Amino acid sequence: MEVKELLVVFEKMYLQENEIKEKITIRVQIVFTLILAVITVSSYMLRMLDLDRYVFVGATIIASLVIFFASLGVSLNYAIRAFWGNTFKQMPPALEVKGYCSALVSYNEEVEKAIQEGDGDGGSVQAVDVRSEVDTYLSNAYEECATHNSEVNQERSRKVHEAFKLLLCSFVPLGVAGVLFVGFDMDVSSPRKNYQVIDKYVGDQIGKVERGIAIIADHAEKSKGVKMSDKDKSNTDSAKQPTSTPAPIKTSGPTKPDAPRVRIVLEDDRSQSFEVNDEWRQK
Repeated sequence: MEVKELLVVFEKMYLQENEIKEKITIRVQIVFTLILAVITVSSYMLRMLDLDRYVFVGATIIASLVIFFASLGVSLNYAIRAFWGNTFKQMPPALEVKGYCSALVSYNEEVEKAIQEGDGDGGSVQAVDVRSEVDTYLSNAYEECATHNSEVNQERSRKVHEAFKLLLCSFVPLGVAGVLFVGFDMDVSSPRKNYQVIDKYVGDQIGKVERGIAIIADHAEKSKGVKMSDKDKSNTDSAKQPTSTPAPIKTSGPTKPDAPRVRIVLEDDRSQSFEVNDEWRQK
């Protein structure tokens, strides 16, 4: 095959390996999402597990979750290794390729100049075909990058496969724990259970209030007793004192009361006022 044909083939292989790299990265992200989801479920079961209801069932659930976490840890290790720490080879920047072409052109000019001046052996130093050299260089670069990236992608794909396999295997103990957790109603917060919720802070505050009410009631009883004793004492003293009869009021003969005077105020056109009394009536 000619260099141009190899260049086209290696370029396609290079681009294909880059696409495979992105697909593997997406698969690893899916593994991370599933691991996070099952960790959330298992954490809830551990946190809300009722160990006082069925001890044997609770121990079985804990043992299943331990096996689950062990498998999940190995799966997570494979997933991290597939996602992180892998090196890939990329083609050099376009500016460097352009600089290489310019260097080849400059090299041909120097070779021609040296041949014209007769310096050195003209047979050992010859001009090169710039197009052919560049195609050969690009073909070799694509081949190197595609080969290296293919090996890295194969290793990453194997790690993702192992991560998925261990993740699926970890679902077995998790499923056993979930069936026991739901079947035997091992959730401590289940509404079907009759349990008491004790708030220590509220209980302490209620106790303080009750003690305060008791103290106030005790003081009220003591104050009531003191008042009753003072009242009995005052009643006893009043009973001992002799009662004095009021002095008779001396009354004279009956007298006729005076009738109140009538005051009438009249106004004429000149706004003058005069008073009319009982003497006017008598007249």
